[in-house]
Amino acid sequence: MSSSVLPAITARPPKTYLPLLDAHSKVDIYHPNVHSGPPILPFRAFPSEPDSGMVGVPLGIVLDACFVVAGNQPGELHLYALPQERVAGADSDPDGLLVPGMYHFVVVQAGGGLDYNYHLCGSFAAWTPPVEIPTRWLGGEAARAPPPPNISNISAAVKSDDKVCIMTGAATGLQASHLVPKAKAEWFFFHYRVLAGYGGDPEQDLNSVRNEVTLRADLTGQFDQGLFLFAPYADRVVAVFAKIMAQDLAHEYHLRAIDFPTRIRRGYLFIRFAWNVLKFLTPGLADAAAAIRPLEERPDGGGFLKRKRADDAGGGSKKPKKGGIGGDGARKREDVGGRSGGGGADEDVGGANDGDGELAENGESAPTTEDEDEAQLAVFETLDAALKTRPLTVDDVQAGRYPGFASIKRLEREYRRAHPQVSAVGDPRVWEEGDDD
Repeated sequence: MSSSVLPAITARPPKTYLPLLDAHSKVDIYHPNVHSGPPILPFRAFPSEPDSGMVGVPLGIVLDACFVVAGNQPGELHLYALPQERVAGADSDPDGLLVPGMYHFVVVQAGGGLDYNYHLCGSFAAWTPPVEIPTRWLGGEAARAPPPPNISNISAAVKSDDKVCIMTGAATGLQASHLVPKAKAEWFFFHYRVLAGYGGDPEQDLNSVRNEVTLRADLTGQFDQGLFLFAPYADRVVAVFAKIMAQDLAHEYHLRAIDFPTRIRRGYLFIRFAWNVLKFLTPGLADAAAAIRPLEERPDGGGFLKRKRADDAGGGSKKPKKGGIGGDGARKREDVGGRSGGGGADEDVGGANDGDGELAENGESAPTTEDEDEAQLAVFETLDAALKTRPLTVDDVQAGRYPGFASIKRLEREYRRAHPQVSAVGDPRVWEEGDDD
């Protein structure tokens, strides 16, 4: 009778260390009007292939990241060192590799002028998605997003549609991962009208197959930690590594094309790119944003922003003050700090990085009609209702959100409508020049 027990075997030898992709070189991007501190955008420059001598960062990735931190303003790269000549811009091949070094990003205005003192967007909460995303991010999606498979669980539906990890091809140990993070639901719904222009349905898309992809379980966490991102390159969506912590993954997957699902709106892919950039690739951004637009000092030494009264120039009748009331009683925005170059978008009093997390009053355009006013109040009421179902977060505290805050906002708006001579419930740092003469 034969034995049911086979002879012992020798254990397989330990696996050798995974190879690492060299990442000693960097591409550092600086603001031309910030003369100290770290770069606003640092990229690790990996070789394009493990055995390739071509070391650099895809130019399109760098320019798109600069576009995001500059508040959706296009621009070009100049050498950091004298003579600070132009290196690349919108007319350059986005698939070219930017060699390691130090560069300035300079905004190119609509008329072709250069803005060396542009404002910076200091956080994802303060960032507004562009009405039109950069053209190279378009294409590759289904003409109409397919309905979810007949599976009640969204994660299961995503994995059923993708079948494997879109990055590695792994068929087991999979998880569904959000592109626009689930935790950014308030931000997502606040920008409903812009996102609707991307062709999706923002009311349904955040937690649906249209905003989730399948990744190997261990990669989901690394994706959310910003170790890699997805972006277009050479007419495909590829994995891009820009940080040093994932050199083993970079060896295998840097600039490798992925099987990106056609059901995903490319606008959501661009939002994810912006989230990655603003959360993980901008260590010097907050300090740089503050340095660009310092507060002017009131004579008594307090930190006040200064603006001129519209009637200071003379004349009999008083005109509405800048930042005051338009014909419909709505508060208008004002660029207090100004820009060199004579252009650029207006911003609310307080600067580029005020109100991190406050999605309506700071960093957003004020309503210009009563309908828009009501729409903003409806958003506040939605956010207020959400506070009853969860504890307050740091973002809530910084944004001034607390249970019942929407009612205060409504009282404030109603008071403004009833008293159009009041320009706003004022920023305490703002004073009218001439009031203390």
